[in-house]
Order: sequence, then structure tokens, then C-alpha cells
Amino acid sequence: LYSVDISRSANQVYNVLKEAINKVTQYIFWESKREFFQKTFELDTTNTSDVGINIYRLVAHEFSQTGKVDTSAKKTIFGQIYHQLGDNYPDFFKTEMDNKSFDVKFIGEGAVDGGGVFRETIAQLCEELQSHVLPLFIKTPNNKNNVGNYREKWTINPAATSHLHLKFFEFLGGLMGQAIRSRNYLELSLPNLFWKLLKGQEPNSQDLEEVDRLQMKHLDDLVAMDQKGIDNFDWVSITEEKFVAILSDGSEKEIKQGGREIHLSFSNRKEYAELVIKTRIHEAQLQINHIRKGFLRVVPECILEMVNHEELERMVCCLLYTSDAADDLLCVDLGGRRIIKKKKLQDRKF
Repeated sequence: LYSVDISRSANQVYNVLKEAINKVTQYIFWESKREFFQKTFELDTTNTSDVGINIYRLVAHEFSQTGKVDTSAKKTIFGQIYHQLGDNYPDFFKTEMDNKSFDVKFIGEGAVDGGGVFRETIAQLCEELQSHVLPLFIKTPNNKNNVGNYREKWTINPAATSHLHLKFFEFLGGLMGQAIRSRNYLELSLPNLFWKLLKGQEPNSQDLEEVDRLQMKHLDDLVAMDQKGIDNFDWVSITEEKFVAILSDGSEKEIKQGGREIHLSFSNRKEYAELVIKTRIHEAQLQINHIRKGFLRVVPECILEMVNHEELERMVCCLLYTSDAADDLLCVDLGGRRIIKKKKLQDRKF
């Protein structure tokens, strides 16, 4: 049991209670959590009117065939929705459970949105996010190199740091929040590292390996040099690296001040490995912060505090890890929605 010294500052009391909740939440039955979530959403609902969104799918499709990147998001479905809802998206995304956030009209197609058009729009939006047409996500190194586990994953583009791109990430966070509230799930294939960071949990080297197996193998080999009979005298002929990390987009970043001038040596190799891991794990922390900001504009923070990173992923994406659907969180009550099975590839030795 936890005791709280109420004579401490409000912020200190909050942090103590937050830590306590994080530790005990795994022991709370999911049905109890879900009942709490539903009641919380009912009290926090602001979407009382249906807003109409006009989608020009032909424009989005024709642009996707050009091979270009929609950096301003004016051609894509994602961008069309973003520009029509603007910064007031929480007013539309804060719905009760099982309600769609807005009505969709496919211009030139004559479709009537009874729910299916909205879900189709969300599905196509997710396809855009995980493609070349938007600059927000890129394939993980494991995906690009076809090595390691989780080769189907996408990760945040560390280079997407413009003011407009950060607003897109915030909007995406809002979309994730509406996915939880409306149960119109987002078909996103993102690594555990992403969900841990969004949750506020510190990832580890194993999470990085699920993103970049070659990087972790290189670091493991460096740290274990002495076990292979290599000492300081043999080092010069092995590597000429500096204290710089190669990020997921191929760009370089110093891992400590003046890193481009610091040579990797036998004596500092462990420090180098630790700093590379830390840098790579947090290479997109700025973007994560904006996604979290948008998420918390739609979903109360208490919801985020009561789930772990795996539950968070399943609440947003409705991924079924096993065939035991009855044990699988909100994904049990799909109401006819699609079930996505998560496939884990076996790690290959090389």
C-alpha cells in the first residue's frame, strides 16, 4: 500500500500517485478499466453535431502515382481532413464510444456515409501515413534491410521537424485519441519503441533492436571486443568511427558535444554504445511530444496512465496477438470491424 504526504507540494503528490497507479494498473481487470474509460468519455464528450468532410479521392490517388511527397499535405486524404478540421479537431474527435467523428462525402462518387465511408477513409489515411506520399513516417532499418524481427514496421521520420510537420504529428495524436473513443481503429504498424515513448515509458536496447538489428549487432560486437581477444593495440585497424550516430533516415547526429571530433577508441567504446542507444531511442522525441500533445487533447491523461504500452497499441490499432479474441481488450467487441493479426517474423542469424 502507498502512503502520500499531503504536506508536500501538489506536483510532488501528483508524481507519487502517478507512480503508484503505473505500478498497480497491471493488476486491474480489463473490464474494470473499460467501464472506467466509457464513463470518462461520456463525461468528456464535446462532439454534439455532425461535421461534413469533403474528400477528393481521385486527387489523392493521382498524386500517389507521381512518386512525390506531399510535404504540405494538400493532396492526400490525411491532408484534406487536416486542413478542413484545423486546430479545432478535439471538438470533433471527442465522441462517445462507437460514434464516428465526422461524416465523409467522396466528391464525385455519390457515396452515403453510414459508417463504412468513414472507416474506408481512415483506412486509406493510414495507408498514406505508411507510404512515400507523406513525410511523417519511414520504413524502419529492419524493414528496409529485411533483417531482424518486425520487418513490416514503420517509424517516425527524424527529419520531419518543420512547424507544419509537427502540427501534422499533433493532429495524428488526435486521430489516435479518436480511434480509442470511437473504436474506428487505425491500421498502423509501429514498433514497441513508439508506443512506449507515447506512453511515457523508457524503451530499452531490445526495443531498438526491433527497429534496427544491424545497429545493435554492431554495438554488441564493439562492447564484446575484449572477449574476442582484441585489445587497444589492435583497435586502430578495426574502426575509424567518431561519436556520431546514424539515424533511421540515414542522417548523422552527434551523440555528445563535439562528437564529430571524438574518435571511437577501445577505452571509450562502451560509452559510445550507451550514447548511440540513447540517441537512437529518442531520435524522434520532438515528434513524439507533439503526438502526445494531440492525443491528450482528445483523451484524458488518466486513460494513458491506466494502460501499458501494449494495451495502448491495441486500443489504437486493435491488433490481436493471439487467436484468443475473448481475452483481447477492446478488440473483442468489434461490431463488424476488421481484425488485424500481428505477425512476428523469426530473427535470422547473419
